[in-house]
Amino acid sequence: MLYQLSAKRGAKPSYHDYLALALAKQESCTLLTGDANLRIVASQEQVTVMGSIGLLCAMVENQLLRVDDALEALQRMKESKRRLPWADAVKMLEELR
Repeated sequence: MLYQLSAKRGAKPSYHDYLALALAKQESCTLLTGDANLRIVASQEQVTVMGSIGLLCAMVENQLLRVDDALEALQRMKESKRRLPWADAVKMLEELR
């Protein structure tokens, strides 16, 4: 199947990305990824996608992680040069207090 990826630049999803997508679709579960192009393909395949921030929020909401611990994890991601919308992420987590 061909996918239109014109919305984002960068590498197209890899073979392993497509395998993860196929498994998520087959099992009717959420795909965890931060890859913008894989998110586009997942949307075309009607697969729910969650990224790092969504995962942290879900863990807090399900009482698997405290907000302070999630904020610390977010800080570690920032220090390791991850690319996320930092202010939005902090705001989302703080709203869960």
